[in-house]
Amino acid sequence: MCTSLTLAASDGAKILARTMDFPNVDPWQPTVIEPGTQWRPILDKQRLTHYRIVGSARHLDGHYLFGDGLNSAGLSCAELYFPNRTHYYDDPQPGKINLTPQDFILWVLSNHATIADVAADLDQIAMVGKVWYAENKIYPFHWLLADSTGQTAVLEPMSLTLTLTDDPVKVLTNTPELSNHIERLDKFLETDAKRLPAAATNYLASQKPLPEGPIPTNRFIRTAINRWGQPTAETATKATQQAVAILQEVVIPKTADKVQAKNHNFTHYISVIDMTNLRYTQIPIDNTPKKVIDL
Repeated sequence: MCTSLTLAASDGAKILARTMDFPNVDPWQPTVIEPGTQWRPILDKQRLTHYRIVGSARHLDGHYLFGDGLNSAGLSCAELYFPNRTHYYDDPQPGKINLTPQDFILWVLSNHATIADVAADLDQIAMVGKVWYAENKIYPFHWLLADSTGQTAVLEPMSLTLTLTDDPVKVLTNTPELSNHIERLDKFLETDAKRLPAAATNYLASQKPLPEGPIPTNRFIRTAINRWGQPTAETATKATQQAVAILQEVVIPKTADKVQAKNHNFTHYISVIDMTNLRYTQIPIDNTPKKVIDL
């Protein structure tokens, strides 16, 4: 139940930001991994990181499960929940790099500098529906990727052949797939993506209500209109503030009477990834101070 977006500031800074909405689990800790660190996908051989990496990770049985992150080349990636749409291999495939969904972010950030680099290597990957080291289920994910050039792309594993799709709206939530979200946004605004800035600006000026609630399609429309209907931030600092303000409108509160339920999704943190200045900020939704890490 996550929401994510990318922004570009007038000073050239490129920003990816997201909410991490998940049931009650081990904490997502700001984590730095140095170049040359060994890691191993559960279904494949040991590998090394080639870039410095920072992100929010859960530390499980000696392994890192990253929910989002940035590398020292300026490439970022975030996973979001994608139920009822994923199509994975049942078993490892010979001649492929076999990854479970939880392995994907580390593979992306360990080896690639740009989205183009990731696209060139995707045919080597088999996404396999097997349980990861310390988890008891197979997670349905899709991923938002962005790099320092300003490109934003989405990987949605709806077939065994993995491909990256450009995200013209620069927003992603959960199921349905991006194309379905964009169709719903176009219908809501009675326009198309090419006219989105003007349509979103006019909609906010009209002071009509935005869609509310945790439903992914409502969060997508609300976030897209807020993202495109405001002036471009002048600096990285102001873009960070703008992204946080947009995402605070879709934060899912932690409800005391539901916290023991295994399926109670709530927002753990907002992260802001500055791909230009190589800065990672995690803003917890509880009383924990925010943490800022520069690469």
